[in-house]
Amino acid sequence: MKKIAIFGGSFDPIHTDHVNIIKTCKYDLGFDEVWVLPAYVNPFKTVSTSSVTQRLEMIDLAVKNLNYVKVKKFEIRKTVRSYTYDTILHYVTNYPNFDFSFIMGSDQLDNFEKWDHFSDLIKTVKFKVFIRDPEHINNEIIKKYNLETFKFDNNFLSSTKIRNLIDIDLQIKEVNDYINKSLLYLYERLETKMEEDRYFHCLNTGQAALQLAQMNNYDLQKALIAGTLHDITKRWNDEKTIDIIKKYDQSLLKEPKPVWHSFSGAFHLKYEWLFDDEEIINAIFKHTVADKEMSVLDMIVFCADKISIERDYPGIEKIRTLVYRDLKLGFIELLKNQYEASVKKHGKENIGSKLIDSYKYWVKEEVNSE
Repeated sequence: MKKIAIFGGSFDPIHTDHVNIIKTCKYDLGFDEVWVLPAYVNPFKTVSTSSVTQRLEMIDLAVKNLNYVKVKKFEIRKTVRSYTYDTILHYVTNYPNFDFSFIMGSDQLDNFEKWDHFSDLIKTVKFKVFIRDPEHINNEIIKKYNLETFKFDNNFLSSTKIRNLIDIDLQIKEVNDYINKSLLYLYERLETKMEEDRYFHCLNTGQAALQLAQMNNYDLQKALIAGTLHDITKRWNDEKTIDIIKKYDQSLLKEPKPVWHSFSGAFHLKYEWLFDDEEIINAIFKHTVADKEMSVLDMIVFCADKISIERDYPGIEKIRTLVYRDLKLGFIELLKNQYEASVKKHGKENIGSKLIDSYKYWVKEEVNSE
């Protein structure tokens, strides 16, 4: 009789500890197959922050080399909440020659008796409990129902941690890359760290960058990502901003404080989100004061930030028209405007060397070439 471990959960997102539990089921507990069963909505949660398709794609990435894993869509394709009892009854009824066990984490034990049709469920299938946190485990429930418990290669991860950028270095790289490139979990990663108008400016800049990418035959997703994330550290306090800049390039602190967020944002993405796309990192690094070397994406993000839909400064419609017509000329005009406004407000000696260097290279060179 084939032994099947049913491993249910939200998997929002799937992470390394999920995979380690799967491997333990196969190699230590002797299951022939592990059926991963993502839920449409966990009955104890009210919302999922990624789509059905995205969660399935992340699961596929995580288990692509595990040929004993089957991803089952019985629950996730439903349009109403799913309960474990309905699922187990379905599989036990339709596969009478299979020996099923249900995999659960010890963190679920406190609510175990609240599961739908619990008294029938506990008689229908065997439960295998994996110890997530040895210091917080409901031994009373374990003894009451004579549940088997198991250890595994435990990194003490959770989907909540991953969504909130905690212990990202322990996450499956392919899944983390997918999350970054799909701009998943922005609510947890952005909105709770900045005020509403700044959050919507980030979203608007992403859309402006997307539009400019379409006009300039550039990678749409890269532009959307870089534009959306350009101000991710804009509202960090000085201490946090200084710490990350000191850690990776202390010389940048000589630049004016208002532009620090472009440097801290690039470092935050590269070293704390583990973003590995250098084009995106560079575009965020350069979006305030530009640089002598500006790629198409660099110009797109620089301009998108300054012409996003909520911007309403004098002359904005004229500059938008110029940027839409010619990205490079629009970039140069915006850089010229920024330089002149900064000098007028702060004095040339207080605007930093990077803006001066960019201005000399792009604006003066353009004038000399005419």
